[in-house]
Amino acid sequence: MANGLLNDRRFQLNTAILVLLLILQVTGMLKGLNESVDAFLPSPNPTLLAILTAFGSDLFLVPFAVLVVYLDLRNKNKLSKETLIFLVSAVVGLIIVGILKVAINEPRPHNNGGFSFPSGHTFRGAIVAVYSSNRWRKSTPIAVAFALAVAMTRLLLHVHWFGDVLFSLVLAPWTYTLIKATQDSWIPLYKKIILKLRLGVLDVE
Repeated sequence: MANGLLNDRRFQLNTAILVLLLILQVTGMLKGLNESVDAFLPSPNPTLLAILTAFGSDLFLVPFAVLVVYLDLRNKNKLSKETLIFLVSAVVGLIIVGILKVAINEPRPHNNGGFSFPSGHTFRGAIVAVYSSNRWRKSTPIAVAFALAVAMTRLLLHVHWFGDVLFSLVLAPWTYTLIKATQDSWIPLYKKIILKLRLGVLDVE
């Protein structure tokens, strides 16, 4: 199944966009666009935006993950592969985000503190959206709107550049596709670990 990635044009396009954005970021070629977008966007009610942007934080991601695990266990007494792929994708993606933040060391707009590129909140919102659209197909429009809304709050709060959120919006489906395509290689290892730890309740169907 992993070999199929080589022929998956959507994955190839995602990869090309990620690499291009990374190159533009590292070379500083996104700076002009980033500053123009930041200067153009207004600064609406920060209290409301702070509430909305929380949907891209761990305060939402963790309870959401617990909820979908609970739903699986209640319905099947095991995790579904889709949920496990989501959990692994979220962890792997956030590791990638953390590494890039430290490695690139891009300052946030207006010296807000911390590292800017890429946006962790946007990645969290986007990975939830990708999973939701895969598990509940009819929710796709809402899921896409959710991810874009979280990304927009980061820009309107002026705590991220345009390139930060764009990269994360592409990174989420890329990571999810990669983890899903390679499941035959890592799920057996996951099952062995669960068996050894006697956590059968977390076994996957």
